[in-house]
Amino acid sequence: METTGQKILVLGAAGKMGTAVRSVFFDGYTIEARSSHDFDAGDLDSVRWTVAQAKPDIVINCVAFLGIDPCEKDPVRAEQLNALYPKCLAELSNEQDFLLAHFSTDAVFDDSKNDFYNESDKPHPVNLYGKTKLQGDRYIEQIAKRYYIIRISVQFGEVAKQTQFVEKMLKRIEDGQKTLRIAGDIISSPSYSRDIARRLRTIIEDGEPFGLYHVANEGKASLYDLMKEVVRCLGLEVTIERGFSKDFPSVGAKNTNTPIRSEKIQGLRPWKDAVAEYCSNLKRKQQT
Repeated sequence: METTGQKILVLGAAGKMGTAVRSVFFDGYTIEARSSHDFDAGDLDSVRWTVAQAKPDIVINCVAFLGIDPCEKDPVRAEQLNALYPKCLAELSNEQDFLLAHFSTDAVFDDSKNDFYNESDKPHPVNLYGKTKLQGDRYIEQIAKRYYIIRISVQFGEVAKQTQFVEKMLKRIEDGQKTLRIAGDIISSPSYSRDIARRLRTIIEDGEPFGLYHVANEGKASLYDLMKEVVRCLGLEVTIERGFSKDFPSVGAKNTNTPIRSEKIQGLRPWKDAVAEYCSNLKRKQQT
């Protein structure tokens, strides 16, 4: 499918996935980037105006209300951003005839399979974050004619904000913390945001059938394993201690074993290889 030269509207452009998408699609497309400074995804009139002004061929939605506890504490906002906003984008994609790409999460699953989840596995979210994200996915599947839902797992990647797991841990180390205690029983598929964005570009340009895709780096690991590898690759002098999810109380139930892989498309490179590139890029940035 010939797609290069088209206009892409990236929503949530300042976040980790938005940063990766802008970097990967920069060559060959016209990019319009919008973040929370430019529009409010919870205000559907603002969303409609933003999309109408851009007149995009493709909309890549990277906006989400992230986190188990934030969603439990503000269920109205969680439903607005994770469910009703994607529904609005699905309706607009039909009205304005653009392709919609939307990022979802492994949090739509519980821990019952004790193995990798693929696209045909039935979701069963255990917290409000997963429930609202699944609701958004369902709206897109029911409404949009041309869409890709990209389900992803725990991410690492270049981003200005320090609001997600790896970045939070690196900030603590930067601030002088010498020991980090991290859950060794929360298992996922650690994935590099740039690898995910590269695969999305391939999916779009190869004209893969519309629908749901799991996109993750190969393998599975605990949060402890992931951070230990990041620290090793960066050569940081810090001790990583293995903890348990119960050591870190939360308001909502946690997903503790939700690695993902695809039964539709080829998987990405092993997660440790992706961590090595991520750390290399971090070190290069620190030296400039």
